[in-house]
Amino acid sequence: MMKGRQALLFTSDTEFESVVRQALLGTDTIFLVARTVSDALQIACQRGRELDLVIMTFAEDCHGMTLLSAIHDCYQQLPTLVVVEKDSGHASALAYANGACVCLSKPVSLVELTNAIAALQPTARQPTAPQLAVA
Repeated sequence: MMKGRQALLFTSDTEFESVVRQALLGTDTIFLVARTVSDALQIACQRGRELDLVIMTFAEDCHGMTLLSAIHDCYQQLPTLVVVEKDSGHASALAYANGACVCLSKPVSLVELTNAIAALQPTARQPTAPQLAVA
């Protein structure tokens, strides 16, 4: 039996959480929801190697930046999608500087979020040529 993909969702915005759940409806994704930085760090530390995706809302405060940086430092290959407040170019720059793969601004439509998540999934990435061993 195949295990579902696991996603860490860090947000206190229940409307955004609902949009994320709709975007991943019909997938085998298991959500690990964290409402506080402490909870998100605990999930990342205990289950980081099992995670397939991180989705988080991000403010310009040091807490979100620290969380994003810590997750990126420990799991550099982990796809991370960050959503910032509307028209916050500074927060977007901070998110990218601290390891975000994709950064969107609120309000985020279902289609926009679905497309961004799909672009981060391994099946959406370009296939690599098989490696051949030379004897």
